[in-house]
Amino acid sequence: MTAGPATGRPTEDAGYRARREAEVRHLTGGLTGELDDWVLAAQGKGPFEKHQSQIESVVRVVSGALRRLQELPPAEHEQRAPELVLDLHHLWDFFRTKLLARHIPRYKTFLDAADELAWAVYDPVRNAVQDRSGLKEPPLVFLNQHPVPFAAPRGSDFEDLLPAGKQRTLGGRRASKYLPFPLIGVPWSAGHHLPALLVVAHETGHHIEDDFALTEPLRTRLAEQSGLTQEGIARWEGWLGETFADVCATLACGEAYVWALTDMLTAAGQTVGTGNDTYPPLRTRLLVCRAALATGPGSTTAGLPPLGSPQPGDTEAEAVVAALTGEGFTGLGGATLGSLIGLRRADGLDEAVDRLLTGLWSRRGDVTGVLAAATLAFVRSPRSYDEHDVGDLALTEVLSLVPDGARATPAPDSAPAQRDDTAGRELLELLMSVE
Repeated sequence: MTAGPATGRPTEDAGYRARREAEVRHLTGGLTGELDDWVLAAQGKGPFEKHQSQIESVVRVVSGALRRLQELPPAEHEQRAPELVLDLHHLWDFFRTKLLARHIPRYKTFLDAADELAWAVYDPVRNAVQDRSGLKEPPLVFLNQHPVPFAAPRGSDFEDLLPAGKQRTLGGRRASKYLPFPLIGVPWSAGHHLPALLVVAHETGHHIEDDFALTEPLRTRLAEQSGLTQEGIARWEGWLGETFADVCATLACGEAYVWALTDMLTAAGQTVGTGNDTYPPLRTRLLVCRAALATGPGSTTAGLPPLGSPQPGDTEAEAVVAALTGEGFTGLGGATLGSLIGLRRADGLDEAVDRLLTGLWSRRGDVTGVLAAATLAFVRSPRSYDEHDVGDLALTEVLSLVPDGARATPAPDSAPAQRDDTAGRELLELLMSVE
């Protein structure tokens, strides 16, 4: 290029236009090719076949944005494509990095087991949905820097989860308005302590409430069936999401979840009376768990973390849990929560714990049972747990239970594809509007 006589700007040489057009083709074609590679990797026998529905969903979103990009007038396409493709890479990287972590053996084992726990809790509810178009992609577990576990719901704005600073593109963060499948974030440190894995069952409970439209039925039950005063109903309504998630995790993992929850909250500095408008006090959460345990066959509250002397209001937790779980849900074919996700053969956990503490597989045959037994083994004897590598032993056993094939099959119509394609096109429009 040479300097123009009036502006001082470089003058285009004869070959610039062809080079620019080729550059744009390379950038858009490169992202398209990578997305195709990921779809292939999620097919049968591929390294990510368990994540087929999740990968296909997010690929449809990004591909929809790329198709909208290709529809721009040639001059605008040439000018804006590089920046917009970089924004799409930034958003796609949010999902790509979470999947690529599963290529690292140490993290793969933990994350695969965590995904299976989430699936074991989520899938029975998913299968009970009467409207088959309601079949949805399952949650994806990932390790992150947040000190406490959290659930990011489907369709939410995930801007706060994106990296900031130098990794931020012009509009990428402000365009993060659509999360195509639910996420469960757990701290990096949790990957080295198996009992911490049970919080995945709690976070999955949040996704069950969100994905299967249970919030209003739960509120109605609280108001009409708990027998609480208006003041009590108002207080528990604020706690409803966390209470339901604790109930789900307790039903799925039994008393093991109660111990895991107690240790986690105690380590975080919570006392028996600590709570706020969203989270019940620790004592109340433990009472909720005890009430949920009492609804399961073969379960017992003996040997659970101590609660101390009875307190006024203790009976509220039992009344609330009975209201939330006593009847089936219309949208779930009339099934009760306990019948769908309740821990089977809870009375057989002691034998499984004994086996694990001698270095043998639990022989449970169910993901939640193996992880519950391993957690109870840690509670019973941390020393023997470490001597026999019970954590690694249980993770290996869990993965041996995983069948071949994709974890979730798509809904029987094109609704998810249309949803994701529309979201992708809206995504590009939003990116283009960012100044």
